[in-house]
Amino acid sequence: MDQVRVAVVGCGGISRAHINGHMNCPQSKLVYCCDIDEAKAKEKAEAAKCKWTTNWLDILDEVDAVDICTAPHLHAEMTIEAAKRGKHVLCEKIMAINLDQAEAMIEATDKAGVVFMVAFVLRYRKEWQVVNEICRSGRLGQIFQAYCQTSMFLGRVAEWRKDPKTFPMGCFLSHGCHYVDQLQWHVGRITHATTLSNNFTLGDQIIGDDTSVAIFRHENGAVSSYVESWAIPCPTTGLRFDAYGTKGSVKLEYDRATGGRFVDLWTKEKGHERVFEWDPTKKQLDDVFGGAKDMHGQIDHFIKCIVNKEQPMTHGREGIIPMQIILAACAGEEEGRIMPLAEFLERRKKAKKTAKKAKKAAKKSAKAKKGGKKK
Repeated sequence: MDQVRVAVVGCGGISRAHINGHMNCPQSKLVYCCDIDEAKAKEKAEAAKCKWTTNWLDILDEVDAVDICTAPHLHAEMTIEAAKRGKHVLCEKIMAINLDQAEAMIEATDKAGVVFMVAFVLRYRKEWQVVNEICRSGRLGQIFQAYCQTSMFLGRVAEWRKDPKTFPMGCFLSHGCHYVDQLQWHVGRITHATTLSNNFTLGDQIIGDDTSVAIFRHENGAVSSYVESWAIPCPTTGLRFDAYGTKGSVKLEYDRATGGRFVDLWTKEKGHERVFEWDPTKKQLDDVFGGAKDMHGQIDHFIKCIVNKEQPMTHGREGIIPMQIILAACAGEEEGRIMPLAEFLERRKKAKKTAKKAKKAAKKSAKAKKGGKKK
């Protein structure tokens, strides 16, 4: 396969970065931009110099893969349908609106034998890879604490986010999944979780939290926290990630004022070192839209996995883990305690089993009643 033929499905704001990534990947051939909004589909297709359509199902025979950039309530339906048609899938986060849907996506793509990747873009950016290498190399010694913070203001709430049927969540699950994934990638698998949240600012527009503070315990004994808000009109900091160990510390920061990205390392032997710096004033990435997020590494990885017949680093089985952790944390908040992830998953397993039995019994009862009426 010289090139992978791709359709981007959903031409909202996030699609710009995906389209840029495909246009800059030699092995990707962007064939279609698809959206039910004709104007959006045409706009993105014109920039990408490809075809457009308002019905993505009509063009599946012309592509090898789909890049799903729609609202999350459509992710499962589209992923499963694409898999049935033998198409590889890159799906934006959050991968689904509930765990049942996420599990169905994994099952369908496994059964079809297609590549299925969740768009946890940070794993494919150089600065986060530098942090991961440092954390895993042992240079920090035993990591015992980590911290992550994101601060932003969601000035305009999209209509699909205002409907609890299409967006039954808040910022923690929708956006925090990126950073929960990072915490468990750098520090180790998370075993216990809880959170405290509120929605003072966006509570009249979204059903879930707009601000949350979560704490976690990792399987190696380390503890971490994640602080997030969509409701800060005057943010003082940009994105920040810190990890602290017995031999050193590392900090990743996105500078809000300059747009720069930095990774700093402190060790007992060498003191302070700046080990990574990304200068936004230099043209390091081609961007046909201007200001689109950096997704080049993510798109390259997806396409290479298809070409080389490999499993992606953020397969659905990895993508579902932050969902499980966050939902366990939310359950912990409801019950006023720290929630063991194993307990949350076992409880869910039993509930599904009970529901299955109830459904089977109801079906049997309905069949018996129907038979009685015939007599």
